[in-house]
Amino acid sequence: MNASCEIKWLGQVDYGQTLELQKELIAKRLANQIPDTVLLLEHPPTYTIGVDGHRQHLLISEQEFARMDLACYRVNRGGGIFYHSPGQLVVYPILKLSRNCCNYHDYISLLESVIIHALAMLKVRAFRQQGQRGIWVFAGNVPAPGSGQLDSSVAKISSIGVHITRDNISSHGFWINVNPNLQYFDLIVPGGVKDRLVTSLQHIFQKPVQIGTVIKPVIQSFCEIFELEPVTVTPEPALARGQGPVREALTLRPDDKFN
Repeated sequence: MNASCEIKWLGQVDYGQTLELQKELIAKRLANQIPDTVLLLEHPPTYTIGVDGHRQHLLISEQEFARMDLACYRVNRGGGIFYHSPGQLVVYPILKLSRNCCNYHDYISLLESVIIHALAMLKVRAFRQQGQRGIWVFAGNVPAPGSGQLDSSVAKISSIGVHITRDNISSHGFWINVNPNLQYFDLIVPGGVKDRLVTSLQHIFQKPVQIGTVIKPVIQSFCEIFELEPVTVTPEPALARGQGPVREALTLRPDDKFN
């Protein structure tokens, strides 16, 4: 029988709040006070700079940035600069990795497989790009000529940035663009990769797509690939009283087939 995994849908939550929550959950997971846990949420408009990020990848001045009243955090996850906002599904797995995989690169590969499989359930052809972390699609979701080399027809739909402690507990994770305002990606060099398009499911389908459409395929894909049994819990009470609106908890059952 697969080990259980707590699934928490938190709604829209301030980025700083989730940093503190992840610290708490890492300590609890290390002490075996909680099972593996997956947080699903959205953030208010926020830029984050990972350990591989550089200030020059933010393409506006500090004065302009301040006028836009956007949050920005430098964090300990891998990767460069990324943009988070409503309309982007963020997934933060807090896992004890020794049971699931053996190293950082294996873990990244498993997360990429989760995203590809979840998007396939939505009839979106997604794929890895050699030498590039994250998941890509053909612009318009139409295959381009050739073998899929980086070109103007390729767009990024999902990014990955994780941290793993010395005790092999994971934090941070991945995010999928569902229906965010893509204009804010023009202000950065996403993940440090220049001249690359960023897209969303809504842009691909050319019709409204809601976050709820993506949550269940992501959970199903994640639990299948990591061989976990999903268990639903309610949002953290402290977050429910936080700044962002917290929507109702996602209802899941162990036998839910996500139809």
